[in-house]
This record gives sequence, C-alpha cells and structure tokens, in this order.
Amino acid sequence: MARKNYTKTLVITSMLAALVFVFTYLIKIPVNASGAYMNIGDCVIYCSGLLVGAPWAAAAAGIGSALSDLLLGFPVYAPATLVIKAAMGLLCAVLTKKGGFGWFAGASVLGGAVMVAGYGVFEWICFGWSYAVGTIVFNLIQWAAGVAGALALYYPIRRVAQALKLSKR
Repeated sequence: MARKNYTKTLVITSMLAALVFVFTYLIKIPVNASGAYMNIGDCVIYCSGLLVGAPWAAAAAGIGSALSDLLLGFPVYAPATLVIKAAMGLLCAVLTKKGGFGWFAGASVLGGAVMVAGYGVFEWICFGWSYAVGTIVFNLIQWAAGVAGALALYYPIRRVAQALKLSKR
C-alpha cells in the first residue's frame, strides 16, 4: 500500500473507531440491574468493512467497542469485547469484499451471529449458564438493530467509499 493510501486508511480507521465508541457509549439502552446495555455500535462495525476492509475494520471495531466498555465501567467485558467485535469487523470486511448488497447483508448477519455466540460463551464461562441465557434475547435484539441500521446505510457508505477512493468497486 502506498504511503498516501496507508495514511488515509489509518485516519479513516481511527475515525471509525471513534464512531464505534460514540455509537456504543452514548446511544445505549440499559437492559438489567447489573448495568448491561444494548447499543447500535454494531451498525458502524458492519459498515466499516465497506470503507476500510480487513484488518482495519477489525481494529476499529475492537478498539472502539472495548474502549466504551472500559469507560462505562465494565472492564471485565473489555478483553472479550475487543476480540468479539474485532472478529465481527474482520468477518464483515472479508465477506463484503466479495460482492454487493447481498454479500454485505450476509456478512452483517454472520457478524451479529459472532457477537451473540461470543458473548454467550464469555458470559457462560464468567457468570454461569443462567446469566448467559438471560442476556441472549438482548443480544439478539442488538443484532437485529445493528443489521437493520447497516443495511439502511449500505448505499450511502458505498458512495463515501467510492468518493474517498477506498473501494475497488
């Protein structure tokens, strides 16, 4: 990658990490007394694959989400969030590179499945089976909201990628 493109991609990735953080930190819905919350940061994670691709989307997703967990007072979740959200970003970036809207929709759905499964396993290991089962419904709602938002933003984000000469399509 030429130095100019590397710098542009690094700056855009940093901005995407900041957007993931803001959409996770500021736009949240508390779901239980323990402080767990739903957010729409996943929408930005799915869209980041369109803009910067892998591994940049993974970095933006993991860093922005983990930082939000740390600043919201959930440090126990931060390492899991870093890995789970980075995996979502990476998967979406790799799959969206293959094609158009259909690939993006499929990548977003699979990315959400990674989130639900990843947090399910993490919560089962750390907090027990009943806690993990109790949070699945909220993770499914977050999954659906994130996918719906990302699909609504597909065409505008694709145009931004083309305008910034980030996309080969």
